Amino acid sequence: MTSPVSRSPRTPDAAGGVSAPIRPGLVRIAYVVVGLSLFAAYLISTFPYSTTLTKALAPMGLEISSTGQSASFPFGAQLSDVRLTSTRPANAGLLVESSAVTIAPAFLSMLTMHPGVRVKAALYDGVVNVTIRPSGRGTAISYDLDAVELARQQLWTIPGATAAGALSGSGTLLLSSEDMAEAGDGVLSAAGLTLTSALASSPIRLGDGHSKFKLDDGTLTIEEFTTSGGDLTVTAEGTVQLAPDPGQSALAIEFTLSTSPAAASQLAMLLAILPHPPGPQPYHLTGTLNSPRIS
Repeated sequence: MTSPVSRSPRTPDAAGGVSAPIRPGLVRIAYVVVGLSLFAAYLISTFPYSTTLTKALAPMGLEISSTGQSASFPFGAQLSDVRLTSTRPANAGLLVESSAVTIAPAFLSMLTMHPGVRVKAALYDGVVNVTIRPSGRGTAISYDLDAVELARQQLWTIPGATAAGALSGSGTLLLSSEDMAEAGDGVLSAAGLTLTSALASSPIRLGDGHSKFKLDDGTLTIEEFTTSGGDLTVTAEGTVQLAPDPGQSALAIEFTLSTSPAAASQLAMLLAILPHPPGPQPYHLTGTLNSPRIS
């Protein structure tokens, strides 16, 4: 008499037949994969991003802080009320602030063996996306700006004037502990660009602006800058030699101006201080950001 053969259990399928047996090994593997994914998600969401980023930015005179951190599905974390400040004596204070910043691993950079993070921030009525990863020369950054309102930012100011407009653009940047900004390139555009100055009786409409630039060994080269559709049309090119104190950065820029007939009277005070009337003859902007000179 033969003994009965042991068979793996089968489950009926929707049509009344019998499905393939469920392999216990595959079930265990599935549980392991799900468990590891949840564990990784927990580690990523609870990682102390603010503290870690501050340690990484400290050699460059920067500090980051936030008031809270929560998980961001499926991987990453969201920081609340984020503030980026400068600790350098020459320009200490708030640089950038955002109500919400999402940080997640940059999986594409991990495939290239350079693990990094992706940052998405609500910034001055617009959105900024940044990917940060280590490189052989420092920290490589790629960024994309969408409709960031110039009037609300504190990163840079124009002496004696204010600016408004929606700024968009993209580019790359290389940071190092020796030079805060060592290399990079990018394009920027502004919609509805407006300047307000005590030298003009009303806001100066520049319309839409476009610029292209590159950064190499501490020198910012403005390859192209143009405005169109406003009261004042500007074209410019030149260099800015960056200094540890931004206000001491040296200017070597050549630009031209032209005005619309309707705006000539409101710009009379501004035009009177220029060395010659607007037209094809260029002006030369030298000196520093804190003490510019026009010839």
